[in-house]
Amino acid sequence: MFNSFIFKIARRYFFARSSKTIVNRINRFAFIMIVVSACSLLVVLSAFSGLKDFGLLYTNSFDPDFKVIPKVGKHFVLDGPALERASSLSGTSTASLVLEEKVLLANSLNSTSIVLKGIDSNHFLNQQLNDLSLVGVYDIRDKDNIYLGASVASDLDVVLSEDFSVKATVPSLNNFSLFNLSPFSSLFFEIQGIYQISGDIESKYAFTSLSSLSSLINVPPNHFSAIEIIVGDGFSKDVLEEELNQLLPVDFNIVSKQELNPALYKMLNTENFAVYLIFCLVVIIAVFNLVGSITIMMVEKTSDLKILSALGASKNSFSAIFLSLGSIVSFFGSLVGCVVGSIFVVIQGSNPFVYVPGTNLPYPVVLSFQNLLIVFLTVSLIGLAASYWTTRNLDKRFLD
Repeated sequence: MFNSFIFKIARRYFFARSSKTIVNRINRFAFIMIVVSACSLLVVLSAFSGLKDFGLLYTNSFDPDFKVIPKVGKHFVLDGPALERASSLSGTSTASLVLEEKVLLANSLNSTSIVLKGIDSNHFLNQQLNDLSLVGVYDIRDKDNIYLGASVASDLDVVLSEDFSVKATVPSLNNFSLFNLSPFSSLFFEIQGIYQISGDIESKYAFTSLSSLSSLINVPPNHFSAIEIIVGDGFSKDVLEEELNQLLPVDFNIVSKQELNPALYKMLNTENFAVYLIFCLVVIIAVFNLVGSITIMMVEKTSDLKILSALGASKNSFSAIFLSLGSIVSFFGSLVGCVVGSIFVVIQGSNPFVYVPGTNLPYPVVLSFQNLLIVFLTVSLIGLAASYWTTRNLDKRFLD
């Protein structure tokens, strides 16, 4: 009954029109500022989520869901039945054996270092590389051919070169002998094609067949650097780990997509948190209007509170009335702000009206329940804290 009395008074102060125009305007302005701050925070977080997903689009398309690598050493050794089982692990859509080595590529004009990746015919990148082809056609069956990124091709001046071959060189102690004093192993590759996706990936990876890379680094064909996995229906990491314990002869790590690029994800998360903190300051500044509104309302309603006190209301309830008023403004302001912000984000996603400067590319946005919850709780809690700070000594200031 008592709580209902406090809430009814607070609700009346919020919805009823004041007889004093200036008080009415200040209250409306405080509410509008809460709505604008919540809307702005949601739009900015949704835009950043869109940029984050857009930035990860190319990286995610090239990274497997999980990558199994040895804890010690560079290679797994798999023979006979183990090879067949490795390509048909439970709960996986694709499980491919790969071989990776950092190599020096050189032609008659320039040189550069890249990670040369040997993949099999079942690898999930086979079709994607063809779709991303700028020049040529990727075919894993061709031996001693290499598929370069556009950045690497540019570094090597492939277009200006008289021939379309490159020399790959790696350190190899297996070749070192009295008859061969060079600690390096080299192999010439014909450039099969050039793919284009993003500068970071293009400058890092080139692709060839497993057998070609095995010949270059002088390892038997049953040596592999990793197993790259795309998960399927019914995937379980625990089941996968049990199968791999039976399959692999050495200790291993199962690395997720996020763990493959820790610096990238850490940078994006840090930037997201920084943007959130900056706009929290905007919300705090907007809440100052709520503090002013509640203060003026308390001054205006002092005579009303004294009447309520004479009718038997406890003086301790007066702070609760205006605390409830501030909570209502914060709650409804953040709710309306989230609704308005969601409308902007949905319209931008379906019928873009904001474009990346200098391009025809719509500014990417993502509306997520997580961002809605963060905005609603942030604005509501900051408003509630400001209301409590404003009303904490109401009885002493006005009713003594």
